[in-house]
Amino acid sequence: MAYFLAVANRKGGVGKSTITVMLAHALSIWGGKRVLIIDLDSQCNASMIMLGGEGWVAARSARRTIADYFSDAFSNRVSRPGAYVLDRVGDVVDGAGRQPPLSILPGSLLLDDVQGELFLLQADHRAASDISVGLRERLIETLRRFEHEYDVIILDCAPGLSFAALAGLKMADKVVVPFRADYVSLLAVDRVALMIEERRDLDDLADVPLSRRRYACLANFVRDNGRERLLIEEIGLAHPVFATELPQRDGIANSFDWLAQSTSMEEKYGNAISDVRSLYNEIIPLMRR
Repeated sequence: MAYFLAVANRKGGVGKSTITVMLAHALSIWGGKRVLIIDLDSQCNASMIMLGGEGWVAARSARRTIADYFSDAFSNRVSRPGAYVLDRVGDVVDGAGRQPPLSILPGSLLLDDVQGELFLLQADHRAASDISVGLRERLIETLRRFEHEYDVIILDCAPGLSFAALAGLKMADKVVVPFRADYVSLLAVDRVALMIEERRDLDDLADVPLSRRRYACLANFVRDNGRERLLIEEIGLAHPVFATELPQRDGIANSFDWLAQSTSMEEKYGNAISDVRSLYNEIIPLMRR
């Protein structure tokens, strides 16, 4: 049964998709895990990193995207969920030059529209809040249909409050919350933490020990200055934070680009390879049940 790992934040521009792909590469190549990325963000950044523009367009033309899967699943037209998944994807190979066991259910620009249509399909005389909860639970059930085929399923969540993102937060065994060291991120981390732990306010959240929370925060785009260090420490007082910090490095920025030719982890991440290894070493113990 798969371990569900979500990457989420209420704020955009914090590197969620890059970190999703970074973890997928590390877990499949170094960990030998069968990894599935499910792109729940209509910006489709994780899909672009893994498939390139032409590959993503081909997936969309073949109706192999998350929007197609949700739409067909709710209409009972899905007999084999794996038909929507693209296998052996990405531009990174292992030490023997082999494609890792890494797959993706690509994102779709139409995902938000499809979620709206699914909401309307559920509508009757129930209150909107009841419909929302019901839709979230059906999406969770639909996403769980992949759990027996993979060791790890990584959910790249949209920054807003889409039904798919809420389903991802609800079902995840662990949520990685990337953040920038600024005050907007401080507020965004508070908000997403309340959603993950299903707490009313920060006082209520404080009753949950840091060691028992389902999320951990990851400082990204870190620069070595006193102001950012204070903000990271402030977040660490109220939330669990990874010891790994991802600095502003060319290796991380360049990893966003899809390469037409296969490459190694070391070539892909360049001067950031030690950062990727550090994060991988922290993630692995969390996945031991």
